Amino acid sequence: MPSRVNPMLATSIEKPFDSADWLYEIKWDGYRSVAFLQQGQLRLVSRNHNDMTALYPELRELPAYVRAQDAVLDGEVVAIDDDGRPSFSLMQQRTGIRHGRFKAPGRRDVPVLYYAFDLIYLDGYDLHKVNLEERKRVLEQIVIPGHAARFSDHQGGKGVALFQAAGQRGLEGIVAKRRNSCYEEKRSREWLKIKVTKQIEAVIGGYTEPEGSREYFGSLVLGLYNRKAQLIHVGQAGTGFDQAMLANVFRLLKSLETKDNPFHGPVDAGRKAHWTKPELVASIRFTEWTHETSQGGLKLRAPVFLGIREDKDAKQCTFEEQLASA
Repeated sequence: MPSRVNPMLATSIEKPFDSADWLYEIKWDGYRSVAFLQQGQLRLVSRNHNDMTALYPELRELPAYVRAQDAVLDGEVVAIDDDGRPSFSLMQQRTGIRHGRFKAPGRRDVPVLYYAFDLIYLDGYDLHKVNLEERKRVLEQIVIPGHAARFSDHQGGKGVALFQAAGQRGLEGIVAKRRNSCYEEKRSREWLKIKVTKQIEAVIGGYTEPEGSREYFGSLVLGLYNRKAQLIHVGQAGTGFDQAMLANVFRLLKSLETKDNPFHGPVDAGRKAHWTKPELVASIRFTEWTHETSQGGLKLRAPVFLGIREDKDAKQCTFEEQLASA
């Protein structure tokens, strides 16, 4: 039984497609996590190998919903809204904002559950080299649906219809997975993600002064890394915050404040900017990329802050990855 797994990651593409060689799933908007189940005990680990078990005490019952002595599952910890949709905003409220020793308190009254979409190991058998369709067939047999666990279902062949349904339901998007794909512990084109709305993870490199009645800060100054590992400014996000989120994010920003500008090249933030160490990752929704030659490159149009991604490493926020679907 493996003690450590690097989750298989999907490559972004722009448009859905139909193919009998592929399976299509809903893209869950939560925290990716690998579940290690051993003799009735659970260890839940993030994609960056941080132990998440204590964060979600209700998921400690997960082994009771899996017909196995020992197993390793891949899936997503998800908070569901009143309409039955996964909500990253609710997920952020549940976990609170975390970075290092600082933690804004989360809401324990927001329930979470675990959507399992892959099976890596089962009772003495390593399934890395078993094809996806067979792994999912076995996974569906061993997961007992309950308040702690769900099987992430799929459909074959019809990606366009599922993508359209996801859009109508207000979901983030879908994931296409090749039926015969093995489980590769890296980013692969055997798995493809197609988002309904444009959304990226960007590095926070600073914040601007507030204006008028606004408190704490005006907007987050955002960037992505280029191939030379230089942080390039891509715009600011000043909407998407309620008052509590403004206060919590501001405390986090102040703990990382520095005199050194982390960006390479010009930064036109519009107002006075305060710099921070480039350690925080923000999930951002936006309408499109624009090329603003006067400001030196690609910029986000109408960016909206969705939350802090503690499960993402800032160095992974590169143009190569984030522009793949642009």
